[in-house]
Amino acid sequence: MAEPNSHAAAQSSYEVHEGLKSHPGLDLGLRATCESSTDALDFAFDFLDEHDPEREGRVSALEIVKVHPGQRETVWRYEHDGSHRGHQDPTEVWGFDITRWRGPDRAAFRA
Repeated sequence: MAEPNSHAAAQSSYEVHEGLKSHPGLDLGLRATCESSTDALDFAFDFLDEHDPEREGRVSALEIVKVHPGQRETVWRYEHDGSHRGHQDPTEVWGFDITRWRGPDRAAFRA
């Protein structure tokens, strides 16, 4: 009779890696291994706040990789885009400013 897999053996972990935006395949090193995606994201933002608080490009790229048994998947990536704010303009990415959007116009849903 086969023994059931333990919960820990099937559980994924999350690695935070530092890299270079201009060379996405170049890994500057593993910065943390976390048990949850939330912990990995918290670590990534804490890392950015500590090593590049003004988002000037001292941290070129960070990546969170979900590690499954026998498989790796990038689930989040930060890249400094060279702007003074350190991130892309949401209007260029999404076509509108997502930081100012307050949801759909209620008038569109009136019966």
